[in-house]
Amino acid sequence: MTSNNLKITLKDNVYRQVIEMICNGQLQNDDIITEKQLTSHFGISKSPVREALIQLCHDHVLKSIPRCGYQVVTINAKDIHNLTETRLLLELGSLPKIIERITPEQLSELKELNRQREKPLIEKDVWSSWNRNIEFHLSLVEIANNEYILETMERVLSSCTRAYAQLYSIEKQAVILPGDDTHAHSLITQAIEAGNLEAAQSLLRMDILCMESQLLSIHIK
Repeated sequence: MTSNNLKITLKDNVYRQVIEMICNGQLQNDDIITEKQLTSHFGISKSPVREALIQLCHDHVLKSIPRCGYQVVTINAKDIHNLTETRLLLELGSLPKIIERITPEQLSELKELNRQREKPLIEKDVWSSWNRNIEFHLSLVEIANNEYILETMERVLSSCTRAYAQLYSIEKQAVILPGDDTHAHSLITQAIEAGNLEAAQSLLRMDILCMESQLLSIHIK
């Protein structure tokens, strides 16, 4: 049992680190990596690396190129539209339960996340601001207490982060900080606190569509 848990941990660690390598520019769109390279890079056995590569292909992060390796998948405009559609279904659909279940402690945590976002915006820290943005949406969905929705959201937002990294690598100066022009998360939190489902859904929809607009601001073919 212990060795199996270790194997899962190693596989998950490889999975996360490959995505981080894509997001920080170590791996670019269409780059090809091999199982041997990753095994050497992480200093572990082939088994967890192979399992991570299979999962990365399943999640459309990589695609297998026979007798060559694994290629980093470029996220295109259709992908971004599909990610947005999935987010709208999951997040807006979760709001009734969120409003019903949210505790004062969870509400305080959301407000604290909103306060923490102000510093990266002031300092123009692109990635800190982006990560706070993602953390807010995951924290919000987590309140609905549905692990399947949360797991799906984690994969969807991971893909959004890769799209953002792709955009950032194309033209760094053109990237707008998430939330630069609005305090949408604070307004969403206020609507949830007031139990106003209609307002919360409207504000959340606008926030999600705003992210889509940003990801499409430089056309990704």
